[in-house]
Amino acid sequence: MWVVAHRGGAELFPENSLTAFSKLAELGVDLVECDVHLSKDGQLVVIHDDNLMRTAGVDKAVAEMTVDELRQVDVGDGYGVPTLAEVLQTIPVPAAIELKTPATVAALERLLTERPSLVERVAALSFFHDILRYLRGHFPKLVCGALLAGYPVDPVHVAKSAGCELLVLHFEGVTAEYVKRCHAGDVQVTVWTPNRPEDIRRMIDAGVDGIGSDRPDLVIQILKERGLR
Repeated sequence: MWVVAHRGGAELFPENSLTAFSKLAELGVDLVECDVHLSKDGQLVVIHDDNLMRTAGVDKAVAEMTVDELRQVDVGDGYGVPTLAEVLQTIPVPAAIELKTPATVAALERLLTERPSLVERVAALSFFHDILRYLRGHFPKLVCGALLAGYPVDPVHVAKSAGCELLVLHFEGVTAEYVKRCHAGDVQVTVWTPNRPEDIRRMIDAGVDGIGSDRPDLVIQILKERGLR
C-alpha cells in the first residue's frame, strides 16, 4: 500500500512548500502529491489554489505573477512558491502531480519531452480527464490517475475511457465492495485525505492501493502496527 504525502503532508508542514518536500524522505513516504498551476511566464509552479491569499496572504492570481515574483512571497516556511522542477530535484521519491487546469498540460508535455526519464518518476492526476487521455497518447508509460468528486456506478469504464489505470477518490465514500469492483477491472484505487486514525484504518480495511493523507506519519504508524510495513 502506497503512502502518499498529500500536498507534501499539509498537517505536518506548510502545504506544497520546499520545507515539506525536503523533510518527507525522513518519514518514509512512497510518493509525494503536489498541485501545479501555470505562472505568468508559463512555468509549472507548485500551489493548490489559483490565488495566493490563503497560503501567502497575497490577494493575487498565480497566473498574474512570474516565477521570480512568486519566489518573493512567503508560503509559510520563509520561502516562495516552488517550481515543479525544483520540487522534483528536492524529493527522492516519485511525485503524483495534480494538473489543476487544462492549461498546464502543454507545460508538462514539454517537461517530459525534455526530460524523458521523468516519465517513470511522476504520475499525472486531474479532474480533467481529456488531458490525461492526451498525455497517455503521447507518453504510453506515464501513470495517470483520474480524479473524481463522486463514485460512479461503473468506475472501471470511467478510468479506462480516460486512459487511466488508477482512480483517485475522496475516502469518504470508498468501501471494500467498491474497491473490489475496481480491482476486478484492473483499476487501482487511491484515496485522498483520511487524516484521522479511524478513517485511515477503514481505508486499509477496504483494501485501497494507496492513501494520500495530510498526516502520512499516521498512515505509516498504523501500517506498522498492523505488520503491513
